[in-house]
Amino acid sequence: MKKDQKINKKLTPKNYEQMWGEDGPYSQVRLCEETRILDDSVSRVFLVVEAEINPFTFEYAQKRREMFIGDEPVLQLFDHAEYRGKFGYVISAGEVELRDEESRAFARKQASMAIQTIIRMHAFVMGECGLGRDNKYGIVEDKVSPSNHFVWNEQTGSAEPVDDGLWDNETLIGSPAGVRNNKMRCFVVLAFDKSADFRKSSAGAFAKTLKKVSERFTVEIEEAESFQEYVLITALVSFNIAPASFIEAVLDECSKIGKKPMFQKDYFITNVKRPTPEQIMSFLEQLPLDRDIQMPL
Repeated sequence: MKKDQKINKKLTPKNYEQMWGEDGPYSQVRLCEETRILDDSVSRVFLVVEAEINPFTFEYAQKRREMFIGDEPVLQLFDHAEYRGKFGYVISAGEVELRDEESRAFARKQASMAIQTIIRMHAFVMGECGLGRDNKYGIVEDKVSPSNHFVWNEQTGSAEPVDDGLWDNETLIGSPAGVRNNKMRCFVVLAFDKSADFRKSSAGAFAKTLKKVSERFTVEIEEAESFQEYVLITALVSFNIAPASFIEAVLDECSKIGKKPMFQKDYFITNVKRPTPEQIMSFLEQLPLDRDIQMPL
């Protein structure tokens, strides 16, 4: 595969849907026994290897096949895979009659080759589109000198200054959805009020409000997507800022736009992973929240 400058392609919800994965490409390789029946008895048994590649990965990589010059397995996949609707692009990666352990070894080898081929395609797409490349950890620095930290000594019944080796002024904090610029990625769902009319003018006002509040909180907005019933915001929030404080400030400022409220008071926020459409709809169906929310896994 040729190395080239990476492109941060802006992905749409449809792109993610065509990837099959929640926040990245998903494909599969199947190794199975195929029993062939002739008349009223078993004829022969074959080991069949078949690969199903998600449409986004296949089409994105195929359009850039010059990046795979010299990678014959990938080029052959481009030429021979067949589009089969919900099954994506399907290709037969090998078939052998099941006779002995040698035939099993051959089938496993073919499956392994198919897996590695698809992994190279996934890696290319992830690199091009900036997927899965963020760190999952950030650092919070303690400005106070270690000599000013104390611990309780049960034996003496008093507080004592800690040793320098016991207290580090930097703490490593993880965030499952990733960290960029030492800020954790959060996904926020704001539900439109039942009386809201989210037209071009109000959409522009919301964008200005979001920008103003995010600058005040030093929050970076990666993406803001509007749908029929909600807005989905992807934001990078500093570790020393409570994400809820930022979102509630956004809602407070939005309540000043127009005569009718734009959003409902309840919102959904997570730093685990991008919520699926099913999870979002489940949240919306439970509004207004007067009990613990139930979310599908």
